[in-house]
Amino acid sequence: MMSKKCDECLIWKRVLVTAAVLVLVRILYFIPLLGVNLSAVIEFYKQHIKLQGGGLMDLMALLHIGKLRNISLSSLGIMPFVNACIILQIISFLIPGLNRKFFHEEGGRSRLLYATVIIALILSAFYGYQVSMDLELMNKFPDINLLKFTGLLFQITTILSLCTISLIYIMLTQLINKSGFGNGVGVIFSVEVIIRFIFAADQLLVFWGRNLIGIKHLVVFSGVVIAFVYFARKITRIVNRVELCTDNNEHFHISIRPVWMGVWPLIITEIVFSYFEVSFDISSFFLVLITIIFFTLVYAKIIYKPRRFYELILAHNCKIKETKSKKIIDYLNASITKTIALSAVLFVAIYYLPVILPLLLKISFMSAGIFGTFGLIILVGVYHDIKRQLKFFRKIRSLPLKQWSLLDIASDETEAEIKKACLRSRSIMNEIKPSHFSWGLPIRTIASGFYLYVPLEDKIKAEQVLEQTQKEWRNKAL
Repeated sequence: MMSKKCDECLIWKRVLVTAAVLVLVRILYFIPLLGVNLSAVIEFYKQHIKLQGGGLMDLMALLHIGKLRNISLSSLGIMPFVNACIILQIISFLIPGLNRKFFHEEGGRSRLLYATVIIALILSAFYGYQVSMDLELMNKFPDINLLKFTGLLFQITTILSLCTISLIYIMLTQLINKSGFGNGVGVIFSVEVIIRFIFAADQLLVFWGRNLIGIKHLVVFSGVVIAFVYFARKITRIVNRVELCTDNNEHFHISIRPVWMGVWPLIITEIVFSYFEVSFDISSFFLVLITIIFFTLVYAKIIYKPRRFYELILAHNCKIKETKSKKIIDYLNASITKTIALSAVLFVAIYYLPVILPLLLKISFMSAGIFGTFGLIILVGVYHDIKRQLKFFRKIRSLPLKQWSLLDIASDETEAEIKKACLRSRSIMNEIKPSHFSWGLPIRTIASGFYLYVPLEDKIKAEQVLEQTQKEWRNKAL
């Protein structure tokens, strides 16, 4: 429930909650796993980094993105939760019964959350075992003495510690979604990207200080960064609109955005090509391009279903706006074609920039890595999400109503827009607060959501309208 009177206070509270979560996440990076000998890490820094002219930034890079990251409680970060979301997304596509339970039946979002947490814990346990084995292997190197104890005890404590931290991460993402700004997963990811960006900038300055690169290389690199951010921002804002209207002839549209693809088709492509040696030439370029397009098409098939949108439109008594004899399915298919094309162009740029820039500009791979899958594109997406949320709060503030209440959490933007139009056609004012990890997760996961708010006094009526429309549609379908 929101009050216009304390709107400014509410926004600042959300900022403080988000900041507090991010500070806690960074603190966890500096807490070692049980059994890790910190004095050995400090001695490693003195002998292998400081003596060779390295500074504190080099040690920080090892602890955050190098092999020594494994000694931290946050060595897994948010990835078990993200991977659990992806796995459930694919499973729900393959098993229609689960898809109904998660996305169509009452209480589906709660079931989806429980299933995601269980899978995330299983993955955390598996990754935790791998981390323990890696650290025990590092401990065998001469003069390191990294661990205080080894064997089964260290493996169990590592697995339990990382599973606990994964649970904490999930709770923190939900806290940001509920009481903070932006999408919880996206905001936590974005801080990780910012840290990597700082390391990349430090590497550039080190290379420049050692005369390995010149000022022109820095200028060109900065230009590429600006051009990439501009291009990514442009694509993120592109909307393919399908014009619709309610049975009361109120016009609205559903949006098909390239960001619906996320970057997962590219991640899958990178995994596939990691098993092969691919030379940098014209033939490999087209091979990568075709592979990216293929996985983008497959992924679109999983998360984007024109048939589902079509049924949503009919279920809420909406129809396509009068056009030149084109059907709604034609519009939806045309929109997804544009989305796939735009996504593929961006994915090719993200795939090749980390490879091309070190060759052309003689910079380090760490510096070029900011263009990778979890690089600058994530910052662009999180900025986009937060900006849309700010727009929602400003709009709420400008309306004369005093109290608003959460009615529903739609799994994607289209569902939210259709429900919004359905309620407005029955004179029920409502607004959508977006919370989606743009260029990150697929749309239909527990980490995504579009929150539908209505005036408090209209909440019961709005619930009845949505329930009645769903009931009527189920009867029609039967």
